[in-house]
Amino acid sequence: MTQNNYDVTADLTPEGRVEWDLMVAGEVYQDSHPEIERKRVEAKKLFRAYNALDYDQETERRAIMEQLFAAVGDDVFIEPNFRCEMGRNISIGSHAYINFDCVMLDNAPITIGDYVWIAPMVGLFATNHALDFEERKAGACQAKPIVIEDGVWLGGHVTVLGGVTIGRGAVIGAGSVVTHDIPAGVIAVGNPARVLRPITDADKTGFCERIAARDAAR
Repeated sequence: MTQNNYDVTADLTPEGRVEWDLMVAGEVYQDSHPEIERKRVEAKKLFRAYNALDYDQETERRAIMEQLFAAVGDDVFIEPNFRCEMGRNISIGSHAYINFDCVMLDNAPITIGDYVWIAPMVGLFATNHALDFEERKAGACQAKPIVIEDGVWLGGHVTVLGGVTIGRGAVIGAGSVVTHDIPAGVIAVGNPARVLRPITDADKTGFCERIAARDAAR
């Protein structure tokens, strides 16, 4: 795991630092503040540069990930067109695969574990605009953390909202909207996502045994 030790808030004004600290702490903050917008633009420049790289430019891709994210593990692959809000509030574990057109609004921390697979067009939306129109118009937002534990598989077009933890090894069916915590080792589907059933040994196909036998015969 490579940690990004650069203090992204070092060049904020005192007023901007207040809004940033409120944002990551889960308090109501001014999303339209110029300093927040400046940090958003910095992230956009990085993810646009990442998306423009070719597949064989592994060193360059890795360098941008290490600059953009708070932490990134080994063997992480992100397909274009990846987009995020701040970048620096995202931590990704090792052996994670993020498929095409993923969007992460990381105004609060988004933590992704090891061996997490994210299908195309998934959205992780940690932030939420104010419900009151006048507050919303003035830029009021509030963000809550998202945690995706080890071994989770998010199906295509899944949406995960702020404040949600998805437990180890869970599978979220395509098109689901996850508004509440999902326990480990289950299949959850729907809008809002609800637990369908646990994942059991009956779901195994014998694939690992077949590959082990094939490799042993070499």
